[in-house]
Amino acid sequence: MKILKKFTRALGLGILILGLIQSTPSIVSAAAGKAQSTALPVIRVYLNNNQITSSSGAPSLVNGTVMLPLDSFYYISGLTVKYDERTKVISIENMFTKGSIKAGARTATVNGKKLTYSAAPQQINKQLYVPLRFVNDAIGGTLDWKAASREAVIGYPEFVGDGRTSKDAYFINGVNGAVYKRDAAGVVHAVGVSAAAKLEPGYIAATQISSVPIAEDADLVTIQNSSGEPSINLTVINLFVKKGVILRQSAAHYWQFSPDNLKTYNGNAVMNDGHTVRLIAPDASVKQTWNISKLAGTPDVSYAIEAIGENYLVVRSSSEGLLTLIDLETNKAILLYNEFGINPTDMPGFKNDGLRFTGSGGNGSELQFEFTNGKQVKTVFSYTLGEQ
Repeated sequence: MKILKKFTRALGLGILILGLIQSTPSIVSAAAGKAQSTALPVIRVYLNNNQITSSSGAPSLVNGTVMLPLDSFYYISGLTVKYDERTKVISIENMFTKGSIKAGARTATVNGKKLTYSAAPQQINKQLYVPLRFVNDAIGGTLDWKAASREAVIGYPEFVGDGRTSKDAYFINGVNGAVYKRDAAGVVHAVGVSAAAKLEPGYIAATQISSVPIAEDADLVTIQNSSGEPSINLTVINLFVKKGVILRQSAAHYWQFSPDNLKTYNGNAVMNDGHTVRLIAPDASVKQTWNISKLAGTPDVSYAIEAIGENYLVVRSSSEGLLTLIDLETNKAILLYNEFGINPTDMPGFKNDGLRFTGSGGNGSELQFEFTNGKQVKTVFSYTLGEQ
């Protein structure tokens, strides 16, 4: 009887232990779920909509201040970032703003003014971290902290163009479309704002800016900006600048096409929005206008303008890259590869018919063209204007 009671107590204890063991995963699971629900999201930092990351470490929060490794900013478009190992001074600057702060100090100098921050530049996991708000002030930005998602978003002026450092050249702030020129003496002047030059974030750095003089006090400024993946959308912006002011502008949009637009003709600026070409005189007046899309017979297609003569226009379609001659004497549009009997299989590539205008002869009515096939063999063709 005693043996039976002992057996019963042992059996009861075993069942209790087994029950506890089986219930443990649920308890652990519930605890883990509670821990996960209270975990804070990681801190993310964005400059002009581009997330900033560093292999040196993740963003951190110190005294309520977002801190980031200094090397996160070394390769940001338009910024100059330096660290002097001897003096421990960090310098960050943009085109019109600059700031400096010493590692371990909370007070910085930004554009000559003293500013104090909640945290100082410091070593975190053997990496030098800087307060994000100091970076924002030094580059002339606007900082927005989203507490719920723990995201820091900085919008800052992103400058591009040779005029940032070169004399007698232009540059723009691609974020708001502001246009500037650095003159021959190195002084920077604000030219104006172009809505067309307000570019898509993430695609500003590769923008190309060039200019040609039209008169002593007038330039044609061309801004070329590629966007999309892999840079398949091209916007070409033309600005007619006279006496330091934007007086005329145009913008053309192309897809998977690189135009070779004519810039000047007989001392006038050539402005093309892809459909309408305008000749702009040195005094900014419009001398002549052609709707090249309609003249070519395809009003919905955008074109590049490659040559202009008294009685002709040479244009190239962005849809297929085919060269078209518009004979203004006969009002005819001549698709040149067809006219010259060129086999499309001999063309060198995508949206490239291999034809180019090389000039005119005689009294200007005989036009010369050169064709280069896929094997780089060249053939010369000519066309006489006025032929029916």
